[in-house]
Amino acid sequence: MSNFWELIKFIMQTFPVMITDLRYLLIMGVVFLLVYRQYSKVLNYEKRMFNLNRINPLLETITALVYGIGGGLVATALFVILGVSLSNTGIVYLWITAILLMLVHPRFLCFAYAGGLISLVSLLTGYPQLDIPALMALVAILHLAESFLIFVNGYHNSSPMYFKHSSGEIVGGFSLQKFWPMPTVALLGVAILSSGADFQSIAMPEWWPIFEMGIEVPANHTFVHVLFPIVVALGYSDFAQTELPKTKARRSAGLLLVYSLVLLALAILGNKLQVFVVLAAVFAPLGHEMVVQWGQRREKENPPVFRSKEGVMVLEVYPGSPAEKMGLVSGDVIKSINGTIVRTLPELSSEMTPWLIDPVFVVENRFKSPRERIVEFQGKVPPLGIIPTPHPQQGVYVQIKVGPLKRWLRRLWAKRK
Repeated sequence: MSNFWELIKFIMQTFPVMITDLRYLLIMGVVFLLVYRQYSKVLNYEKRMFNLNRINPLLETITALVYGIGGGLVATALFVILGVSLSNTGIVYLWITAILLMLVHPRFLCFAYAGGLISLVSLLTGYPQLDIPALMALVAILHLAESFLIFVNGYHNSSPMYFKHSSGEIVGGFSLQKFWPMPTVALLGVAILSSGADFQSIAMPEWWPIFEMGIEVPANHTFVHVLFPIVVALGYSDFAQTELPKTKARRSAGLLLVYSLVLLALAILGNKLQVFVVLAAVFAPLGHEMVVQWGQRREKENPPVFRSKEGVMVLEVYPGSPAEKMGLVSGDVIKSINGTIVRTLPELSSEMTPWLIDPVFVVENRFKSPRERIVEFQGKVPPLGIIPTPHPQQGVYVQIKVGPLKRWLRRLWAKRK
């Protein structure tokens, strides 16, 4: 147990070293800027679509970094406890493959697909030579940290959108876009000259590491695991039309957690039996795709919830607006104003023309209890400050695009036909 606490102390001492290493700070700065750019795109979309100005990209990036540090601690603990070394996991091949897969579709920029693909190629051809169990453990641990981040932060500031549902109807919904810079500490296995060994070391239990590298150590050398600070960027992209963003994010986090634990178990078993190495390499991309397809299928088959046949449903409210001050939230359906029933947005606008003083609204919300409530505003409306759910024949909506390579193949096929 004393060795365990020594290890925890040593890891915590490694994190402050990150902020004094100029090379690490440079990499961290690049990742920070990339994440900032993504949040700037979210802000630009919301401004262009709804004139909604609520996101501060710099504050969002700093907040994401704070959450990312928490995710990094989770990943670090798993890397160290399991003894997962990055020395022979083919990180360069992993990145190159992930970038190439992104050309097919942006969501394929994921180590689950890239890791599974290069592992299968390695098993079939012998090249590149990889420590496949360690690579699969790396993929599992990063997804486990991602599931934690999605659970605690994946639904914050979801962007309102208008979608074309599979039924052909234009409905309201949300885009869940999150990006996290994640500083973490991983392990590198190296062989050093025993005579020149002068470093702080901690004796580990006999069962450690779980992931044996199987490297022959030359004479007069000692094999050690070195703590190595790295930074990765994790991202989460999803859409919610059939449930609230928080419910959707936490459901996705739960599925991703199960996927990560199964893959990690296969990777651990792969240290002992080759058949589990093959299963892990196949499960990494297929299991991840099953999680994605299951979520998309729910969105297609379940009825959209951000629509209302009787009343005006609130999709989102503007910061500082009367709607926010009176406590209107996403999912509220305005049923009446000052006792007058309103069924459509034109009726709502008509009742507020030219303006109302101290209006009283009756609203209903299927997601809250009590379901129906009365809200009041001390002042004049309009503006009310809501983004309503769209009319079924709304002309402007979001269409999801595929990657550039897939678009080029589609155009080529169309020309041939």
